[in-house]
Amino acid sequence: MKTKIARLIVTGVSCREGDDPAEQYRRLRGEILDLGVGGCIVFGGNVDSTPELIGDLVEVSPHPLIVASDLERGLGQQLEGGTVFPSQMALAAGGVPDLAFAQGWVTGIEARTVGMNLVFAPVADVLTEPSNPIIGARSYGQDPMAVADLCSAFVQGCQAWGVGATAKHFPGHGATVLDSHIELPVVPADRATMEERDLVPFRAAVAAGVRAVMTAHVAFPGLGTGETPATLSREIVDGMLRRDLGFGGLVVTDALIMGAIARTLGPGEAAVRALEAGCDVLLVPGDVVLAVDAILAAVLSGRLSEERIERSLGRIAEFHEWTGLCEEPDAPVDGLRPDVSCMLEGMRRGDGASRAEGSQSHNAVALEIARRGVTLLRDAGGLVPCDPKAYAPARAASFALAESASRVNLLWLRSEINARIPGLEIPVADDATSDEKIGRMEETARRAECIMVAVFDDVAAWRGRSGPSDRLVSVLGRLAGACPRTVVVAFTGPSFLAAVPESCALVCCYDGSPASQTAAIEALFGDVPAEGRLPVAVPPAFAMGHRLR
Repeated sequence: MKTKIARLIVTGVSCREGDDPAEQYRRLRGEILDLGVGGCIVFGGNVDSTPELIGDLVEVSPHPLIVASDLERGLGQQLEGGTVFPSQMALAAGGVPDLAFAQGWVTGIEARTVGMNLVFAPVADVLTEPSNPIIGARSYGQDPMAVADLCSAFVQGCQAWGVGATAKHFPGHGATVLDSHIELPVVPADRATMEERDLVPFRAAVAAGVRAVMTAHVAFPGLGTGETPATLSREIVDGMLRRDLGFGGLVVTDALIMGAIARTLGPGEAAVRALEAGCDVLLVPGDVVLAVDAILAAVLSGRLSEERIERSLGRIAEFHEWTGLCEEPDAPVDGLRPDVSCMLEGMRRGDGASRAEGSQSHNAVALEIARRGVTLLRDAGGLVPCDPKAYAPARAASFALAESASRVNLLWLRSEINARIPGLEIPVADDATSDEKIGRMEETARRAECIMVAVFDDVAAWRGRSGPSDRLVSVLGRLAGACPRTVVVAFTGPSFLAAVPESCALVCCYDGSPASQTAAIEALFGDVPAEGRLPVAVPPAFAMGHRLR
């Protein structure tokens, strides 16, 4: 029974810079062989060494493993060398659901190639709170039906390759103002509101055959469950998800080490209560041994039945059977737009040279998503598209603002700009930049006829804030105040947009991925049109669907 219980646990393996892969392998190998742990979620790594680690673990394991990863923005979100896609909101701004299928298709190919069989994507949360500190541009937006269409398309594309997709975070994390990594968010919505808004994408994902759903560490007192997180609520998991939505696949908890759970419950009690609620897979408990021992004690005491454990084991077995039966598809499904179908033709699973050859076509999908998503929100001064002659180094200046200069890669932005305006530099200011340097940047802006300010900010767990810091917003205000002809390019989520001075032209790209940096400069200089539409309302500045014609 103890080994069976451990099969319900998926633990973490980190291959990020500074981690010791050999030590990670030894630890996880021990958890698999000694305890019987059922799988791992991969954080970081690269497409060369990480597949070897995964393959070695699969080979030594006496049972099939769930090998999962957070791949909302493609394999490259975790593994260097994989394709990095723009954010889900950038895709939604372009308004082409077939591109969500294409992203799922590429993600499925690359995940299967490196040995993964479960993708924790798409985010099915409807973003109704622009200042949401942990969802933001990870969401497809505010329109429940649009989110539903895009989620369904991604699921179908990904699962065509025998890689399970995961709709998250049930029953919805889009209306929260707190980060569940830190503390427990509370959403007061009642059942009628949830039905009209939050549950729409999850129903669509279930209808599309999604293999897994991840629960939210969010309380919904309006559903009659008090302050209990959805992950630990039988009414929400067994009731709403299983009974009302008819979902029969894997229910996966969000990571049990997150503050919304771990601040009040130990790893053992959290694991037991998640199983009581109806969850099947326990993701990253704080202590695997304590979790297994607590579940075993609950079974021996009668708090949990052996039949309850067997039900989840049965669903895990069904998942592995499905992944084993899925063969490489011959071609994309019928009914795709011709331009999207053409991009997907010839893509095949592989490794080594074949994967390298495929990367160009995979990146082409990412670039198409980025190009369609570029959104021109404001341009009273007629600054977009820009004349490269007006941006000659002697007449113009460019700047970048980011939380950490060491963590933002401007390679693609610099490359695209220098191809058009040789010699134009892009100094970077972050939260640690001295007032003296910012003063010099402000003086440079004052001497210029026009300036471009690129602002970078990604959703970050454990930060508890959406958008750039107040200091960087202040720096932007100083730069814009120094030069009346300012173009702001927002490589950020939506919450920042209302803070941009009204005097500035404003282009939104929703994230700072390589594809988004490239597409931004193409649109800024008129090589491609900026035709995206804002997928959320950002009061009081912009309505949902806004763009300049």
